[in-house]
Amino acid sequence: MRSAHFRRWVAAAVLLDSAMILLSFIAAYFFRFSGSRPAAAAVPALSSYWHSLLGILPVYLLLFREAGLYQPVRPLRRVEEIFLVIKVVTYAVILLMAITFFYREFSYSRLYLVFLWLFSCLFISVGRYGLIQWGYWRSERKKDLTEVLIIGLNPNTRALIDWAGRSPHYGQRPVGILAGNAADLGTQVDGVPVLGLAEHWEAMIRKLHPGQVVLLDEGFSREQVTELVAACEDALIDFKMGADIHGLIARNVGVEYVSGIPLLGFRALPLDDPWNRFLKRAFDLFAAGVMALVFLPVGLVIAFLIKLDGKGPVFYSQERVGRDGKGFRLLKFRTMRPDSEKETGPVWARPGDERRTGLGKVLRRWNLDEFPQLLNVLRGEMSLVGPRPERAHFVGKFRESVPRYMARHRVKSGLTGWAQVHGLRGDTSIEERLKYDLYYMEHWSLLLDVEILVMTLLAFKNAY
Repeated sequence: MRSAHFRRWVAAAVLLDSAMILLSFIAAYFFRFSGSRPAAAAVPALSSYWHSLLGILPVYLLLFREAGLYQPVRPLRRVEEIFLVIKVVTYAVILLMAITFFYREFSYSRLYLVFLWLFSCLFISVGRYGLIQWGYWRSERKKDLTEVLIIGLNPNTRALIDWAGRSPHYGQRPVGILAGNAADLGTQVDGVPVLGLAEHWEAMIRKLHPGQVVLLDEGFSREQVTELVAACEDALIDFKMGADIHGLIARNVGVEYVSGIPLLGFRALPLDDPWNRFLKRAFDLFAAGVMALVFLPVGLVIAFLIKLDGKGPVFYSQERVGRDGKGFRLLKFRTMRPDSEKETGPVWARPGDERRTGLGKVLRRWNLDEFPQLLNVLRGEMSLVGPRPERAHFVGKFRESVPRYMARHRVKSGLTGWAQVHGLRGDTSIEERLKYDLYYMEHWSLLLDVEILVMTLLAFKNAY
């Protein structure tokens, strides 16, 4: 039943995309030629362009397929879906433009292709947004739900159930948990009951016949996992296994085959691509330059107020660890009393921190103390968005106790980050913060950078 729904969804997506491509084709033609003033013979008839659809439509649909836009299960945010559409449409139009150089029977307008790109981005994005909203509507009304049986009771179980509750539009409904400990029988996790023991999975699958089984119990042996997989396939039940006990394994894990041997490893990050690094650096220079000019008067006023507030320097400079583990001097407006760590040593800021000055409380509350770091960005030591840099003292401490902590140093540190806009700053869980940092690194795009910068304007949680 679920697979039939997936087939219907793919068919609807292909038909909708085709309709939006056709609409874009017509709109581009009339927008390009409707205002033309030369003799009528100079304006090509629509029929002259009509047969080009035989090339335009397949190019679009094939590139959409290669980009994974016809995979029915894609937990992408709506903004990510639309950005992916724009990216693929751009590739499609560039390819079509290249083809016109080799097709000599008719001379196509290059400006027409520009309009085709513009209307394609607009109409296909609107169509996709509507399709996503329709899917959300059906899932939230329980028309297309997948009942999930979870085997294993641990923090990952709670995280999965919490996600399903917060994201009903993905259509996942946990119906029960099988625990490894008999003491957990009869309990619940956010309303999902513990129905039995993990060792009795076979009987419970026959009884419930869920749409999906998720194995999160790390105690299962290889033989037990093999039996479970075979049983799920025999019953036509989707099977998933949590490969991440600590919640820190990257999402971009891939399989590489060497001499027929499947080797599991991490794929390259988006920012490992030199072109992406160039785009991010160009964006940083432009945006940081504009922000520095706009906020310069405010910065001068803050500097003057700091001098009036008491003794000590205006700026606070501190050694931090950036990309590739290299150190740099981070700049901030001073918000603490001079020598505030003389007795305590390196510590994080905390609520009600007595080391703050009167003005420092206001600056930290509104994130204004970070303004001088625009200079770090312009110098290339930091980026506007990225994992927040830590002091060497804490880096040495965390690299010993937190798995994959040093992976966050593969990209430039940021003035703000995905973790910070979700309230993970100051004295908060470093493990949770690392998950957000890794998510950002694996899903980087310029659009995500812009989204985080906008969110930063409203991110005041744990700003102390």
